[in-house]
Formats: sequence, structure tokens, C-alpha cells
Amino acid sequence: MPIVRIEVPEGTATESKKKIRDQVKQAILKTLAPKETKYDYVAVREAFGEIGDGLPVIEVDLRPGREVERKKALANAIAAVLYDELQVKPEDIYLLYRENPAMNHYAGGTPLPDWVPADK
Repeated sequence: MPIVRIEVPEGTATESKKKIRDQVKQAILKTLAPKETKYDYVAVREAFGEIGDGLPVIEVDLRPGREVERKKALANAIAAVLYDELQVKPEDIYLLYRENPAMNHYAGGTPLPDWVPADK
């Protein structure tokens, strides 16, 4: 269930934003949340700033439980997507993970269960 928000510079082409969104959703499935698809939300939005000076910023909200290796794998995958699509160097990316208890995550008015790996 990650919720991922990616801020890119104003004027980024719609087609680029679509590619980033689609590729990040696939990266989530390969790294953080294998076999989960229902609660994977990715938004790409524009913000005032320049690459390397405040952008891109990526926020990932999720339930606790992912190992450091999974988080690093997603960070690396997002960096690769942003490099391929916007030529952003990995050192110009800021990614923040925020973990909140499952009881604070709701979908359809119901709290989500604790996260457990679907691939184990």
C-alpha cells in the first residue's frame, strides 16, 4: 500500500508524467509490495523549482514493516525512472519514507491490516 507522490518541475510534459507514474507503479510491485496492486497509489505533480534545487522530491507513505533492502530497491528504481525520463541524476533526488501504523491507513472507510510480505 504505498502512497507515492513525486514532484517534478512545472512544464513537465503530460506524457512524461504518465510514463513516470506507470513505471513507478511497476517498481513498487517489484520492490516494496510484491503481488499487491489494490492499494498502490502514485501521483506525479508539478511544483515550482528546478532539478537539483528542490526537485524532484518523492514522498512515500506506507505501513511499517518493509526491510531497508526493499526501501533502497524502490529508491533506486525511482531514481532510474527519473533519470531515463527527465535525465535527473540520483544525487538530485530527495526521497522521504513516512511509516504510519496500519490503523491510520483507511481504504473504503476501513482501516488496512498490518503489512506482511506477500512474497514470503
